[in-house]
Amino acid sequence: MPTEQKKAVVAEVTEHLKEANSVFLTDFTGLNVEDISELRRAFAGVDVRYRVVKNTLARLSVKESGCDELLEYLEGPTGIAFGYDDPTAPAKVIKEFSKKNENLKVRACLFEGVLFGEERVGQLANLPSRNEMLAKLSGVLQAPVSNLAYALNGVLSKLVYALDAVKEQKEKES
Repeated sequence: MPTEQKKAVVAEVTEHLKEANSVFLTDFTGLNVEDISELRRAFAGVDVRYRVVKNTLARLSVKESGCDELLEYLEGPTGIAFGYDDPTAPAKVIKEFSKKNENLKVRACLFEGVLFGEERVGQLANLPSRNEMLAKLSGVLQAPVSNLAYALNGVLSKLVYALDAVKEQKEKES
């Protein structure tokens, strides 16, 4: 590969490393082209970028981006998954894909700036997505307001019943 192309690859991977909320280093030994294409489609479906990069270029990118803790995991065939909006999305795709094809292995993960080994990826895959967390938070924030409205409605209903009873009693007396 000519030097200009290598520089472009390094610049692209460096940019992805800086922008991503999570980075997963995978070993795809034993996967054929069809399997890797299927994996790429699965990643693309959840807004995750998957890139196979030569380790020498990946090392340069990792150094430029300041993610030096990933250097020791750049050995052998390496694929890099970059998670953006939902940092758990790559872990979920990897977990699901690994059920069908056990050849995909995770070497390490840089999740929100914290380095995890392959044993923790399963735990990351079980975390709720960002949208699920926002929905739960919305429900928690809405609950007190809903309960207050329900309580006030109950008080008003009791007041209306009491006034109605007083009205009926007055009508009977007159």
